Amino acid sequence: MTKEKDYEQLNRQLGWYKSFFDNASDAVFVVQPETWSILDANEIASNILSIPKDKLIGSTLPQFRRIFKLLMRTSSPIVLSELSIDTPDDKTILLEVSARFVDFDGQKLIQAIARDVSEQYAMTDKLVQADKLVLLGQLSAGVAHEIRNPLAAVNLNLQILQRKIPEDAQEYTYVKTALQGVERISKIVEVTLNFSRPNMPDIKEVNINSIIPQTLDLVTSVLKRKDITVNISLKDDLPLVAIDTKQIQQVLINLITNAGDSIQVKGNIDISSYEEKSAKYNEGEYVVVAIKDDGCGIMPEDISKVFNPFFTRKADGTGLGLPITQRILHQHNGIIDVQSEVGKGTTFYVKIPVPRTM
Repeated sequence: MTKEKDYEQLNRQLGWYKSFFDNASDAVFVVQPETWSILDANEIASNILSIPKDKLIGSTLPQFRRIFKLLMRTSSPIVLSELSIDTPDDKTILLEVSARFVDFDGQKLIQAIARDVSEQYAMTDKLVQADKLVLLGQLSAGVAHEIRNPLAAVNLNLQILQRKIPEDAQEYTYVKTALQGVERISKIVEVTLNFSRPNMPDIKEVNINSIIPQTLDLVTSVLKRKDITVNISLKDDLPLVAIDTKQIQQVLINLITNAGDSIQVKGNIDISSYEEKSAKYNEGEYVVVAIKDDGCGIMPEDISKVFNPFFTRKADGTGLGLPITQRILHQHNGIIDVQSEVGKGTTFYVKIPVPRTM
C-alpha cells in the first residue's frame, strides 16, 4: 500500500512539472547539442514558430549552434542571445533566448527559454533620436569640462605669447601646444554636434576599426571620472561592412559607457575586433567588436531583461540604451550577444555581417 501511494505521489509530481513546463509564459525548448534536435518544447514554442508541436519535437534548429558555442566558452551558468528563425508561414521572427546547460541521464542538453521580440523592433526612429539626446546630455557635462579649462589656457597663451615672441624663440613651443589644444577642442565639439544632429541613414562600406578611435574620443571624459584603463586590440585587414557609421558609433558609445558605469572605482575595459566565420552551417561571416569589462556583472535573473525597453538598475538610467542598441544592429542585420558573471564582469559582442559576394 505504501509503494502504491509513493507511486501515486510520484505521478502527481510529474504531472505538476509537466503542467509547469507546458503552461510556462515563455517558449521553452530542450535541445540536444551537435544534432540540434528539439527533444521537447511547450505549446508557446509551437505557436511562436507556427509549427505543430508533434512536428516541432524531433525537428532540428541548427541556429542553436551559436547558443552552444556561447555556453561552451563562458563560466557563466546562463547566456543571453538572439536567434533569427524563418517560420513555415514565410515570416522571419527574432527570438531572445536565455539558455543554460542541464544534465539529464548522462547527457548535457541545452535548456532554452525564448520569447518573440520582433514587435519590439517596431520602435520608431524617434525613439532612436531620443536616445541620442539622452546620450548627448550625458556627454555634454564631460565635454563642457574638457572645454572650459583648456580653452582658458589656450586663449591666455595665444593672446600673450603670439604677440610677444618670434617663431624661433624657445617659448614658441607653448604657442604650438596651445594651438594643438585648440585643434583637440574643435574636434570634440565637432564630433559631438554631428552626433546629436538627426540624419538619414548613410550606409557605406567601411572598416569598423576606423570608427573605434573616434568613439573613444567621445567617451574619454566620461571614463576619466574613474580609474579605468582601456585596452584595444584590433585585427588588421578586417573585411568591410555596410553600416551607418553614426548609428554604429551610437551602439559602441552605449556599450562602452555601460562598461564604465559597471566599474565602481578602478578597472579595465577591453575592446577588440576580429572575424567570425561559420561556413559549416552557412551562417555567413561576421565582423565582431567585443567590449569586455571587469565590473560588477549582471545578475542571472536580470540577464534576460537587459534588452527590455525601460528596464534599468541605474538610479539615473533610462532603460533605452540597450534596446536601441539591439534595434540598430537588427537594422544592420547584425546580432548582439552578452555574457556576464556577477563580480567578474560582462562582455558584449557586436556582430555585423560581411556582405556576401556573388
